[in-house]
Amino acid sequence: MFRGAWLGLLLALIATPVVAAPMNAFRESAVTNPHGLIAFVRQQLDQAGVALQPARERELLWGMGTAAINSNDDAALAEATLRLDGLATVAHDPVAAAAAGFLRARHDIANGLGDGLGEALKAADKVLGESDSEVVAWARFQLCDAYALDEKPAKALPLCQQAVAAYRALGDDFGIGDAENDVGIALATLNRVNDAAAAYERSREYYARAKAEQLVVMVGDNLAQMYLKQGRAREAQALSEASLKQELATGRISDALGSSTNIARAEAAQGQHRQAYARMRAAVAQARKAGINGQLIDMLKVESQLAEQAGDLRQALADEREAAQLGSAFETPALRAIEVELEQRYATREKELRISELEHANELKDLQLKAAEAETARRREQQQRQRLVNLTIALLAAALLLIVGLLVLLLRSQRRHTAELQAQTLRDPLTGMANRRAFQQRAIELLGRPREASAPLHVLLLIDIDHFKSINDSIGHPQGDRVLRLLTDYLRGAVGDASFAARIGGEEFAVLCPQAGLTAGMRLAETLRAGSAALALPKDLPVDKLTISIGVAQFDGVRCHDLSSWMRAADLALYSAKSGGRDQVVASKLVG
Repeated sequence: MFRGAWLGLLLALIATPVVAAPMNAFRESAVTNPHGLIAFVRQQLDQAGVALQPARERELLWGMGTAAINSNDDAALAEATLRLDGLATVAHDPVAAAAAGFLRARHDIANGLGDGLGEALKAADKVLGESDSEVVAWARFQLCDAYALDEKPAKALPLCQQAVAAYRALGDDFGIGDAENDVGIALATLNRVNDAAAAYERSREYYARAKAEQLVVMVGDNLAQMYLKQGRAREAQALSEASLKQELATGRISDALGSSTNIARAEAAQGQHRQAYARMRAAVAQARKAGINGQLIDMLKVESQLAEQAGDLRQALADEREAAQLGSAFETPALRAIEVELEQRYATREKELRISELEHANELKDLQLKAAEAETARRREQQQRQRLVNLTIALLAAALLLIVGLLVLLLRSQRRHTAELQAQTLRDPLTGMANRRAFQQRAIELLGRPREASAPLHVLLLIDIDHFKSINDSIGHPQGDRVLRLLTDYLRGAVGDASFAARIGGEEFAVLCPQAGLTAGMRLAETLRAGSAALALPKDLPVDKLTISIGVAQFDGVRCHDLSSWMRAADLALYSAKSGGRDQVVASKLVG
């Protein structure tokens, strides 16, 4: 799917160079011709050598990095970020340092690696206070894009709107198109479908004003997702097919996979389940082959849904398991190979430059020897100084390689630590069950999926242990914790694979039942209530019987129209069950 963040002006492959705004010279060609831009930048860097001006080098490397992200070329991306880091140090250029940080952030967020948002914030901080309005607009947009891609719409939206205003003040229609596209992404994440569609339409309008027709087509793929949610599947499919044709022509693998996914969804919405399933299997195979794991996770979830619709339940379960495994794997052998390739490429370039310098110095020495014997002493002294310089350079190069190696080891350690912390934030430390945060994520994801009108409604169960406070007060909190673990073990096995159970606080639990319908939901709730009461408690646990009360609510999309109203309905039902004597199941009066 096109995300709008890493764009540029048309690649200047003609004879006359174009004077462009800082960082924006290649933003359109980074999307429309990424492979060509990478080759062009490498040629420019090789030809210019050490004579390249820092501002021009920064501009070229930013274009190369954004093109590398769009074409999934991790080697080119690593080369661009490393050279930007070096430029930032040598030229004391904070914009180059920010550019390297924004590129790493975009890559890490897209591939689920490390703390991409943290990288973006550090990058924005490097240019905070810049007086150049074009640099300010550029940095604000990059931060807005990072929040949008990291699915933090509440923080992305004001930043993206500020970016729209900044680009409007500059009269930059292309930049407005970029920022409006991210406004649409943030609104879509908030499930504000109509508002998101309007933002995407505005983005297409400004790209058209900038004569960036390919970008108009690409944003159409984002608009197609809103059309799907509005029930306009045929129109959505047409937009995504136009975008896919263009993406395949320019070699943008990641964007092409997003368009293929949207086409499969549109086909499924039109009842073409087997055709949609076959298309999705091909797209997943291509994503797996390309190693695009961050995008592959969402694609596997879509394939799982389509497999279930096509009757292939075994594949649906396998896809869900693979998505879960990929979600916990942050470091891959491919990334390590890219790092090695980058180090080799960088070392080779440095060696070539040093050899060229040494050859030039030797030619000068030969000329001086032929000119006069009187210069012999001076030439020898110069050679000694040159050897000392070479030794110093070699020592500095060795020290730099050592530092790079240490930084790589530190980065890998930090990534592993981050992965462990992220896993812990979704699990209750006492019971090992999913916690409130995991429940909210699963519920929001469930409510965001398109649902056929004839399908049964989603059902929510809120469960509370009866008289739990008195259990804690009478036998102590350690024994109370045992009770919680006993109930957790029972619930985990009783709800089945189709439902999702979580401990959302204290003695309160929640169970999500996707497309179960009220009758099945009530039947499950009664099973859980009776099963809890019949649990065989350990003899050393001084509790006679364990009972629970359950409130049941189904998501009708009217009175229960979002997660907050849905939980409120279930909570009122639970309150009725508690006040009505406990050890019973009550359905919400807001349902039906």
